[in-house]
Amino acid sequence: MDQHDFDFFPKLCEPSAWRGEDLQRSEDLWTYQLTRADVLELENAASKFLRSGKPLGQISSKDFVLNRLTKTLEDTQKQLRDGIGFRLISGLPTSNYSAEFAATIFCGIGSYIGLARSQNAVGHLLGHVRDTGADVKSTNVRVYQTNARQSFHTDSTDVVGLLCLREAKVGGDSMLASSMTALKEIVNHRPELVEALFEPVAYDRRGEVAEGQKPFLTIPVYNWYQGFLSCIYHRTYINSAQRYEDAPKLTESQSEALNELDRILNDPVIHLKMRLKPGDMQFVYNHCMLHDRTEFEDWEDAKKKRHLLRLWLSLPEDRPLPPVYAQRYGDLTIGRRGGIITEKTVLQAPIFD
Repeated sequence: MDQHDFDFFPKLCEPSAWRGEDLQRSEDLWTYQLTRADVLELENAASKFLRSGKPLGQISSKDFVLNRLTKTLEDTQKQLRDGIGFRLISGLPTSNYSAEFAATIFCGIGSYIGLARSQNAVGHLLGHVRDTGADVKSTNVRVYQTNARQSFHTDSTDVVGLLCLREAKVGGDSMLASSMTALKEIVNHRPELVEALFEPVAYDRRGEVAEGQKPFLTIPVYNWYQGFLSCIYHRTYINSAQRYEDAPKLTESQSEALNELDRILNDPVIHLKMRLKPGDMQFVYNHCMLHDRTEFEDWEDAKKKRHLLRLWLSLPEDRPLPPVYAQRYGDLTIGRRGGIITEKTVLQAPIFD
């Protein structure tokens, strides 16, 4: 790879290549505040859906009819795919709702953005992000099931959505960073490391392995395919994959490149930190963005503990992804790709109160 003539460089100058210090001063670019009329429309749509008796996992925009908010959600989808790569929708009065009612509104909104995908091997279309008491050091535990600091990463889907039901006592802040900006920094200041970021590295599947699969997958962090630059990254899972004897070992140049990438992502000038409040919905485009969460201290009262709902969504009319992504996404068909599927997966949307 010619260090002075990167074909993908123009992609590093698009709207998705932002710096946190700039967006921190421009919340209006990435925040939509629901109006009372918006909330009433969402509540009416949720009530109608619940009266239908259909399982939540089968919700679609045909079952969750919106008028006022349709344009806003179309704009959200476009901003994710072609703009800065994320959006915050705030102002949902979740304290007034049951868990089922809040989940119905969240899944209904998600149906206007993309198709829900399975988030784990058992087929959960609606995920629950909270501390289950699991040991973060266990190689079969996913970090979102603990209160530990995560690391900047992407999920196995086009878009990840979060709805905050309850926030932690201390910490648990959301952090976003542009993978385009991070690569631009490396191109400009450490061009000798760029090639290593386009070489395959192993990622641990963390025990969610379909029949015939290896317990790890092998994909480059950055991929340039059909005019699109995409990032797929999770340093924690890269590190834990090194335990497998047949997994490719990180080279010295790869380790140095990943360390530099982590250093850049953790720079407060580069990433954007926000605290999700109850009723906030955050949607993030994984191909150009990375997300993270700070360590947190939770409440002793179980009814007050931090709890977020999560959706993984596949976007219609999205970019093509390289064939190597099939290891992580399974089906690469635009509009229904991504998620975690094994031979035991049964799609469902569990609601925990």
